[in-house]
This record gives sequence, C-alpha cells and structure tokens, in this order.
Amino acid sequence: MILFRKPLLLALCLVGLISISPVSLAADIIDSDNISELILSNGLKIIVKADHRSSSVVFQIWYKTGSSYESEGISGISHMLEHLMFSANGNALLGEGFNRLNKIGAKGSAYTSRDSTFYYHLLAKEHLALAFSVEAERMQHLSPSINDFIIEKKVIKEELHASLGREPYLSAHNALYEQAFKNSAYRFPVIGRLDDLNALTLSRTMLWHKNYYTPDNATIVVVGDVEASQVFKLAEKYFSAISKRRPIGSNQFVDKTILINEIRWVMPEANKLGGVLLAFKVPSINTSAPFWEAYALEVLAGWLESGTNSRLSKALIRDRQLAYEITISYSPLYRKDSVFIIEAIPAYGVSLAQLEKALLEEIVQIKNETINLQTLEKIKNQMIATEIFDRDSNFIQAKIIGQAESVGIHWSEDAQYIPRIKVITAEQVNTVLHKYFIAAKKVVVIQRSYKQ
Repeated sequence: MILFRKPLLLALCLVGLISISPVSLAADIIDSDNISELILSNGLKIIVKADHRSSSVVFQIWYKTGSSYESEGISGISHMLEHLMFSANGNALLGEGFNRLNKIGAKGSAYTSRDSTFYYHLLAKEHLALAFSVEAERMQHLSPSINDFIIEKKVIKEELHASLGREPYLSAHNALYEQAFKNSAYRFPVIGRLDDLNALTLSRTMLWHKNYYTPDNATIVVVGDVEASQVFKLAEKYFSAISKRRPIGSNQFVDKTILINEIRWVMPEANKLGGVLLAFKVPSINTSAPFWEAYALEVLAGWLESGTNSRLSKALIRDRQLAYEITISYSPLYRKDSVFIIEAIPAYGVSLAQLEKALLEEIVQIKNETINLQTLEKIKNQMIATEIFDRDSNFIQAKIIGQAESVGIHWSEDAQYIPRIKVITAEQVNTVLHKYFIAAKKVVVIQRSYKQ
C-alpha cells in the first residue's frame, strides 16, 4: 500500500527546446533535497527535481479542480473540461503544437480525480519548451467548438458505459462515497452523473476553465535530467504574462457530513459475483490529529492486505475459505477526510451475509490483539521497498509532488514518508483501529449477485 497512488501507464513524449535569453525571475528560489521551487508573481508554482540518470524529463501541470470542487447539477464538469483541453479549435498555435507532438510520435494524456486534474508529457530534455508552450496556450486560449463539446459528451457517455462493464464494482464504490459524504462534494463521482452530463453546456464548462485553469491555481512539476534555472526561465517565458483570475474563496471546501450510526446501502442492481464493501471514515494527512494517524492507517492497510502477512486474506481466504478476494484501499492524500475500504468478494456458495459477518468478526478479533513486532517490521520493510522501487520512475516522482501539492500538502512532506513509516508502532496501529473502526464511522455497501 503506497502513500502516493501508482500512475497511469507512461507515454514516451519527445518535443523540441528553443533557446531563451536570460530573464529575471519573479520570486525567490527555494532549494531542498535536490528539489527547487519557484513561485511566479502570478501565483504559478514550479517545482523541479533533478534526476540525471537518463536524458528524459517528465513535465506535469496540476490544477486544483476535480469532483470535490463541484456542486449539484454540474457533477463531472472537471472531467468534461479535461476532454475539451485536447481541442485545438480556433487556436493555430495550439494546433501546431499538437501536430508537432504527433509528427514525432509523442504521447501525452491527462487524469481527473476528486481533488485534482493533471496533464503530462514525457520528454527528451532538449524538447521541454514545447510542453510549456502547449500548456500555456491551453491555459489561456482554449476555445473548443460546440461540435467538439457534443463529440466529447458522447465519448464520456461511452466511457461511463465501458467503465461499468470493465469495473463491475464501480457503481458500488460511487454509492459508498455518496453515503459516506452526503453533505460533501466528495459524494460526486469523478465522471459525473448521467443527468448532469446531459444537461451540461459548453458555456458553463468554459466558465469552469476561466475560474480554475489559472496560474494561481496550478502547479508545474518537472523531474529529470534538467537544471532548475533552465526550467524556471521557461516558466517565466511562457506563463509570467498570464494574469491571476481566481474568484475569492472558490477553493473553499467544507465537509459537514457527520456519521452518527452505521450507514447501510444495498445496490439496486446485481452483478455476477456480488460483494461487500465495508468502509470507515478516517483522516487524511491534512486532517490527522495527531499527525501520525494517517501513517498508522497506511501500515494498518499493509497489515490487512500485504502478501503472506495479510491478516484478512489469511483468515478469510486461506483458513476459512469464505472469500474469493479481499482488497484494501486507503489514500491519505485528500483535502479533507478519507475512507478506509475493505472490499470482499465471496467464495463459491458463501452468502453475502456470511461474508459480512465473518469480516466483522475478524475486525473485532484484530482489535483485541496487537500486531507482533516481527510482523510489523516485515510489513514496514515491504512498504518501504515498494516505495523505493516505484520512485525509480521520474513520472512517479513528479506525480508524488503534484498530487501532494494539489491537496495542500507541501512537497517537503514526501521526504518524511519513509522516516514516518519506520517509527509507527504496534500501539499506534491499535489506536487507529479502536478510534476509527467503530459503528459511528462505518459505511456498508452490499453489491448483490444474480443468485442472492
């Protein structure tokens, strides 16, 4: 279980660098642990991490917008805008940039989540300027046509249909968030609700672009074989003239959802296998009090799922043969509270009621014991080894920084991840179990099968 989620499939992108003359930068440069940060006078943050092991460079631009910024009637607008950002209608410079990328076989993509949207390019270092040029144009002069909008709306509907077919528990996960965050924008699915998508207009979507795709709401992250001064000059050249335009208070987010008793929800539609989603509202890094709780929850997730040390898999799959599969998910990178999800698929002939009862029994048993020190050290070592291995990728290094910054966590916290995991104790894991794995923080979603 890794603190910063694994990225999308990487795409190799080669583009062209132009020479620039010296310019004066707009803010002081901060250097720490081979990472340099600059904030331009318009609020744009640029973070550079030098990694000279290869000639490639990762460019990512992150915007603080996603489904948690949305409201009733416009769910999915952030995701719709992500699709429209690949339109070059009415912008010859942007069209030329896209064509240059295509001609050299370059690839790039984007991803929208609850708290952020980011666009990325994987580049040879001598071609970095084109990424800056294209993203500056998309920030300033995006002008999709109504035909572009209609086409992308159809594409998203097809994407929604395909996702439901490919991920049979997607609807159940969406229902879980809707139940856990009834009075928070986290209740909205990232792709949006179908009714909202049908009602969405191009003018409303472009207003979203105007309000959220601004330099003071964005972070550029560059990782690879570069010098920070070179990257900062490119940022100044292409972005310094773009004005701030954020509406005051538009990034505020209040979660008024308070669970008093357990929430249960049975999905109206069935799927082939059925399943139980057992979740608990827990803190993120931003809401942990004390601060170590989020890291203790990370270790708990590792204990419940990781390999041969997996507490739940051993008990319910190998020993009792009640579950076919058990998956644990927890992300501490949220603007507000997160959810700790245990997803279980029943073994053949096992009812959902039996499976849920067994899950709850195991949780009670786990709360009544303390993880032994040998197992704890194995789990932490496994987590740290996985983290180190994944960070061999420039893309993941950039994604770690951008994702943290987008939820209000300074990039310097990343350097503390391994030290914080190392010092988590068995008592701290037990503490978060007793504090958060209780009825008042529990949400259960039942995905019925055709046979049950």
